[in-house]
Amino acid sequence: MVKGNKMNDSCSIIIPAIDINQDVKKCIKECLSQKNINLKIFLITNKKIINPFKSRKVKCLSYGDITMSKKRNKAVKKSKDKFIAFIDSDAYPAKKWIFNGIKILKNKPNVGIVSGPELPVANQKGWINIISLAHNSILLSGSKAFYKNSKKEAFCEQTSSCNMIMKKNVYKLVGGMDEKIYIGEDKDLCDKISKYFNILYSPKVVVYHKTRDFIPFILQRFSYGTCIFDIIKNNKKFSFNNFQYFIPMFIVLYLILLPVSLFNNIL
Repeated sequence: MVKGNKMNDSCSIIIPAIDINQDVKKCIKECLSQKNINLKIFLITNKKIINPFKSRKVKCLSYGDITMSKKRNKAVKKSKDKFIAFIDSDAYPAKKWIFNGIKILKNKPNVGIVSGPELPVANQKGWINIISLAHNSILLSGSKAFYKNSKKEAFCEQTSSCNMIMKKNVYKLVGGMDEKIYIGEDKDLCDKISKYFNILYSPKVVVYHKTRDFIPFILQRFSYGTCIFDIIKNNKKFSFNNFQYFIPMFIVLYLILLPVSLFNNIL
C-alpha cells in the first residue's frame, strides 16, 4: 500500500532457470522485496525441485529441458495477474523495479513493453569486470549498448528478456514467445509487439545482471555465432544494426579458418 493511496496492482515475475543456485536465490530474494506491489513469482526449472523458499508467493514449476521461450509461455498461462515481468535467473531487480514499470504502463497506454538499465553487479573483478566493461561497446551489445549507461527515457526497437514488464493481454495478443527460437526470442517478441505498441526504455526500471566469466562468455558468443542463420530465419524483422548477433559469427569464422591458414603457411 502506498501512503495515502491504495496499490492494488499485481504482477507475475517469471524466472526461467536450469536449477537452483546462489544466483537464483538472490534473484528470488530481491523479487520478494519489491515495494508497493502484490506479486507472484514463477520459477521454472528443468528438473523438479522441492520449493526451498519460505513464501507462498513463490511457485516452482518444471517442464523438463525445454526452451526459455516455452518456459515463459507456460508460466504466463499459469498467471492470473494483469501484469507480467521477465528477468533472468542470474540477475536481480532494484527495489521499485515492478512499481516503476507498472506506473509507466498505466500512464502511457501506447507503451507495450517497459524496460530499463541492465547494470553490472557491484564489485566484479578480473575477467568478469573486463567483460562487463566490454558490454558497453556497440560491437558487443549492438543496438542494446545504451541500456548499460543511458539516463534518458527513450523509445527503442527492442529490449532484453532479462528486463521486461508488460500487460499480460499484450503478451497474449501476439501469441507470446516463439517456442522454436533458442536465441533471439526476445527480439522476435519485440518485433511482434512493436506492430501495435511502443517499447520504452526508462532509467527508473533497473535490474542488476551478473556478467559471465571468460570461458562461459566465450562459449555463449560461440553459440551465438553458430546460430546466426537460425536467428535470421526465425526473426521476421532483421537489420544489420544488430551487431550483437553478427560479431560472434565473424569470430567463429576466424576460429575455423585460423588452423587452415596456419597449416597453409607451414606448407
